[in-house]
Amino acid sequence: MIQYLFFKKSSGQIFLMSILVLSGIMASALFLMSIFIKDFRQSIETSESVKAFYAADAAMEWQIYNSLNLESPEEEPLMKNNTNFEWRNNFETTRKIKTTGFSRRVSRGLEVNFGN
Repeated sequence: MIQYLFFKKSSGQIFLMSILVLSGIMASALFLMSIFIKDFRQSIETSESVKAFYAADAAMEWQIYNSLNLESPEEEPLMKNNTNFEWRNNFETTRKIKTTGFSRRVSRGLEVNFGN
């Protein structure tokens, strides 16, 4: 009778301990997964950052050419890699050109100041 009560009580403790150990393992796995996902997202966004930078660079070259070319402005560059851009050309007033390139959720900007 005493042995039966001892084994019954310890089996409940083993169940509780196994739940605690498995919970700890699961928490550790979730923590490591969040770190790996963040690193994976950064590696993807690095290539998107390069695309966004070159989109801003293409827009900057286009705006500089149009600002210095007094004859006729060139057409807007066509981006074929799913990027786009915005620009603000204040060349006549502040002698600044600002461009921003976008690729997915990443944006990169450039600014050129021609001074006085």
